[in-house]
Amino acid sequence: MLPFEPVTTPAFTLQPARGGAEPDCGFEPELVAVGPDGEEPWGTLGLTSAEGTVVARFWVAPERRGHRIAAAMLRAVCPRLFDSGTGRVETRAPVSDRAAIRAAMRAGFRPEGVLRAGAPDGTDALVLGLVPDYGGGPAPRVLPDLPGGELTDGAVALRPLLPDDFEAHLRHRTSPDVYAGAALPLPPSVGEVAEMCEWRAALEWLQGRSALMVIDDGDGYRGTIGLYHVQRMTGSGMIGYDLGAEARGRGYATRAVALVCRWAFGEVGLERVWAGTDVHNAASQAVLRRSGFRLEGLQRGGLPALDGSRRDMLLWARLSVDARD
Repeated sequence: MLPFEPVTTPAFTLQPARGGAEPDCGFEPELVAVGPDGEEPWGTLGLTSAEGTVVARFWVAPERRGHRIAAAMLRAVCPRLFDSGTGRVETRAPVSDRAAIRAAMRAGFRPEGVLRAGAPDGTDALVLGLVPDYGGGPAPRVLPDLPGGELTDGAVALRPLLPDDFEAHLRHRTSPDVYAGAALPLPPSVGEVAEMCEWRAALEWLQGRSALMVIDDGDGYRGTIGLYHVQRMTGSGMIGYDLGAEARGRGYATRAVALVCRWAFGEVGLERVWAGTDVHNAASQAVLRRSGFRLEGLQRGGLPALDGSRRDMLLWARLSVDARD
């Protein structure tokens, strides 16, 4: 790796590592971040170069985590790498390591795709890349975090799906009266539910693909609602929702749809939210009507059936310019 002169930031100094004096961070670091008093290292960076690309690994001391040290280290070193002729810097974070993914995105790295077994620990990795053309600042987010961590109207609250939701999510999604209303009416496997709770839902949110949320009435998990197929270019996204049998008939779905639409039209900046329902799903159609959606037409064969045939689907939409509820 190229020689580095120390880089001083407002919080720490990033300096070349001294062989044998660094903490056990799982790799041999090139650079170490030390505080103003020269105490134990705050973090480390490992850099390997091949064909114009530098792959960065980072580690932050446990007592320093939560203070955005990793993002600061990456922001400090990348301009030096680009000045030296590097055309691209990338990092590979385990798909389940939300903190590492967020740190890289705060430093401007953009998610590019999942690399099977590509993480240092042998698990699947999210590859995040940075090139000089991206400019400064954090990576753009199509789907921002929920304000304060949730959306609520006082009766129901919507929050991201979490690993701790596994058991409730498994019971819910494998209930016949729930998966019967899915696009393909089949229950997910245990592994698929675990993957969704442990990392996939969070990763797809950060990638800007979908935002899956739990509907909570104060007594726990009651169902889910999500914003899917988000297209920034067309300003549109699809809404989908489901409730357990014990939570139906209380207006929870209508409340949840209103909250998601307000977020989609406001913070996300969409202009159109659409939904599709089976032509026989009167309950879901009633939710959409109460939520200000308008029936736009019939999509012939819009949904698959288990016997290989196709089912017709009704298309609904609500625009940002439509009357607010």
